[in-house]
Amino acid sequence: MEAAYKANPGSATSGDLGERDASLASGVRGPEVSGVPRDSDLAREQKGTDRTGEGEESTESAYRAALASLPGMSVLSLPKLISLAGGSRELWEILARGGERAAALAGRDRAIVWAGACHAKGPAEVLEELGRAGIRVIVPGDGLYPPLLASIYDPPAVLFARGKVPEADRPYVAVVGSRRASGYGAFVAMTLGEELARLGIAVVSGAAYGVDGKAHQGCLRAGGYTVAVLGCGVDRVYPPGHARLLRQVAECGCVLSEFPPGTKPLPWHFPYRNRIIAGLSHAVVVVEASRKSGALITAEIALEEGREVMAVPGPIGNPLSLGTNGLIQKGAKLVMEIGDICEELPWEVLRMLGPGSWRDKALSQEVKEEEALSEVEAACLELLRGGPCSLDRLAAKTGQPAGELLSCLSSLTLRGLVGEEAGGRYMALPIMGENG
Repeated sequence: MEAAYKANPGSATSGDLGERDASLASGVRGPEVSGVPRDSDLAREQKGTDRTGEGEESTESAYRAALASLPGMSVLSLPKLISLAGGSRELWEILARGGERAAALAGRDRAIVWAGACHAKGPAEVLEELGRAGIRVIVPGDGLYPPLLASIYDPPAVLFARGKVPEADRPYVAVVGSRRASGYGAFVAMTLGEELARLGIAVVSGAAYGVDGKAHQGCLRAGGYTVAVLGCGVDRVYPPGHARLLRQVAECGCVLSEFPPGTKPLPWHFPYRNRIIAGLSHAVVVVEASRKSGALITAEIALEEGREVMAVPGPIGNPLSLGTNGLIQKGAKLVMEIGDICEELPWEVLRMLGPGSWRDKALSQEVKEEEALSEVEAACLELLRGGPCSLDRLAAKTGQPAGELLSCLSSLTLRGLVGEEAGGRYMALPIMGENG
């Protein structure tokens, strides 16, 4: 797993931190130094934004946010440096003082840069700026850090969040896949997002074009909670076409990243992003993926962390099916309906959904959708369940004018009941609560 998302070597601190002499980082608490505020100052800065309200957690949030914001600090280096120094405050003091200890940890050139940055802006100021921007800081042990994520091999040292912080007492399922999703893949992703949300399951994804974006949209359309994990700062809009979607996620869910605000979306960031998606989730569902899709990295990490991995099958020979069909061939659960996902979730996770079984809730939703169809919509859907049809064939079968049929098909498409194939044929999409 570590090799799957190794950081860009140029982004890590100088030298191999695992081989540094840890004794150089010890015994440096000493008196206050410039750029290191008192704990009471930091507690006041975070007051009203940290759910725990504890000064100790507020202090830790400030130091870790400030350390993560140092120029050139990588997500790979930060937890190692904190460990070698004996804590985040201890690391800040070492770096602010500069000298041999700082050089031993960070390399001489970078230590000089970081010492200047520590004196230019302290932890309290960093935390205050983040608060003004509406960005929360989440650190291990503060009562906000997701327990599932904390249990992975290399949890992030700090998280930055916009919106409603993820809560521990709800199920989380990741829906990921190709950025170049087909019409079918996009509709399946949206349907899964919507049906998971209706069951009370949070949807986790990466806000990318294609499958990720459709999964978020489906969840939001059903009034659910979704988490968008970014490979850049939470203050950035990436991809550019998802500005509106990211605003909606921040309003109804959470936009999350381990990269500090201002960080650009560099290619090597996304494998790191993928490990957070897997780490937040009880299960990962892959919808369309080529053999080199980043979604397969997410699935690999999920497997190594003991999470359930599932995949939606696709046509043989379709490049976007090679990754998902390959996962199924290796033992991933094949997903054809929402029940296939729920059946793989541990009982203690399903209990979070509250009274009534997931099957009862899914079937209840199916009945509601069927009852809401008009006579022509119901006739079209019934015909399409027998196989894909062109508009002309539907018109011949139903006796309805093409204009009215187009209106019906548009309505069914918006509900996620019908999709359009290449060549202009329409097909019925699986109702994710359906069995048989």
